[in-house]
Amino acid sequence: MKKTGALVVLLILAAWNSELVLADQELANRKPLSLTEAIREASEKNPEIHIMQQRLQAMTAKAKQAPYLEDPQIAFQLGGVPLSNPTSFNQADTNSIGIRQMLPFFGKLTLKEKIAQQEAKVVEQELRAKEREIISMVKMAYADLFMAQRAIEILREQLEIMRTIIRATEARYAVGRVTQQDVFKALLEQSALMNQLIVAEQESGVAEVKLNTAMYRPPRTPIRLPADLTLRDGAVTPAGIEDLALATRPELKGAEEEIQRSERMYELADKNRKFPDFMLGWDYMRMPMEMKKDRYAAMVNITIPFSPWTIGRRNYEVEESLAEIRAAKANRDAMRNMTLREVGESQAKVQAAKRSLQLYSEGLLTQAELSFRAAMAAYQTGRVEFVTLLEAERALREARMGYFKTQANVLQSLADLERAVGKELP
Repeated sequence: MKKTGALVVLLILAAWNSELVLADQELANRKPLSLTEAIREASEKNPEIHIMQQRLQAMTAKAKQAPYLEDPQIAFQLGGVPLSNPTSFNQADTNSIGIRQMLPFFGKLTLKEKIAQQEAKVVEQELRAKEREIISMVKMAYADLFMAQRAIEILREQLEIMRTIIRATEARYAVGRVTQQDVFKALLEQSALMNQLIVAEQESGVAEVKLNTAMYRPPRTPIRLPADLTLRDGAVTPAGIEDLALATRPELKGAEEEIQRSERMYELADKNRKFPDFMLGWDYMRMPMEMKKDRYAAMVNITIPFSPWTIGRRNYEVEESLAEIRAAKANRDAMRNMTLREVGESQAKVQAAKRSLQLYSEGLLTQAELSFRAAMAAYQTGRVEFVTLLEAERALREARMGYFKTQANVLQSLADLERAVGKELP
C-alpha cells in the first residue's frame, strides 16, 4: 500500500516533468526580456497612456482655439415691403445687408486663452503621472515574475535533491540503519515541495499576465527573464529626495497648475462682473423709394453685467471661483503631504531591503549551502539523524528563496519610491 503511494507520486512527478520540459524548451527559444525593454514596450504600447496622449492633444487644440473671436454674423433685413405685393422688394422702404461681430472686453480673451493653456498643462501632468504609474506597474509585475521563475527553478532543484535524499534514506532503511518513519518524512517533504511548485507556477502565470497586459501583449505570451536582476545602487539623502519629489512629482505639478487655472478663472469672473462685452455692426442699406437710395448704418451693442437682475449671478460666479482656488490649494497641500509620506515609507523599505540583500550576499547563502553539504555527507555516513538533514535542506531552500525575494523587494520598493518622486532615480 505504502509502496503504491510512493509509486503514484513518482508517476505524477514524471508526467509533470515532461510538461515542464516542453514549457522550458519554449521559453529557452525566447530572448530574455530585460526590464528596460519591458518599460520601453509598455511606454510605447500601453492603451492607458495612449488615452492620456490623445486627451492632451485635444486640450492643446482647445487652448489654441481660445484666442479667436466668435464667428461673425451676416444680417439681411427687408423693411416696409407692402403686404399687397410681398415679393416686390423695389417698393420696400429699406433693404439692408450687414455684418455683426461680438467683441469681449479688453483682457477677457487673453484670460480665456490662459485658462485653456492651464487646463492643457494639468492634462500633461496627468499624462506624466500615468506614465509613472504604468512604469511602476511593469516593475512590480516584472519583480513578481522574476521571483516566481526563480522559485520554480529552486523548487525543481530541491526536488532533485530530495529524490537523492529519498534514495539514500531507502538504502539505509534496507540495511536497518534508519526507521521507516524517515522514509515517510522524506516522501512527505517531497510532496510539500511539489505543492509549493504548484503555487509558484500559479504565481508565475499571474505575474506573466500582468506584465503582458501592461505591455499590451496577449496575456498568455510566454516571457523569459534573465537569471538575475540588475539593481541600481544610487544613494539619495532623505532631505534631498524629499525636495526632489516636491519639485518633480507630476501630481504636485498638476495641482500647482490647477491653482493657477482657478486664479485665472477668478480674474475672468471678476472682469465679467465689472466690464461689459460689445457687439459691433455695419449695414449697407438700399432704399428704393428714396432719391438717395444708398446709405449705411453702424451699431454698437453693450451688455450690462451689473444690472440689478443679473449682478447676483455674476457675484456667485466670483464666489464659485474663489472656492475653487481654496479647494485647489487644499488639494495641493494634501498631495504634498501624501508625497512626503510615500517617499518616507518607500525609502525606509528600500534601505531595509538593501541591507537584507547585503546580508544574503555576504555570507548567508554560502553558509546555508555549506551547512547542507555537511549535513548530507554526515547523513550518508550515519553521523547525523534525518531530521538534521531535513532542517539543513529547508534552510538552504529558504536562504535561496529569501535572496531572490529580497532582490524582488528592492526592485518593487524602488518602483514605489520612483513613483512617489515622479522620476527615475540614479
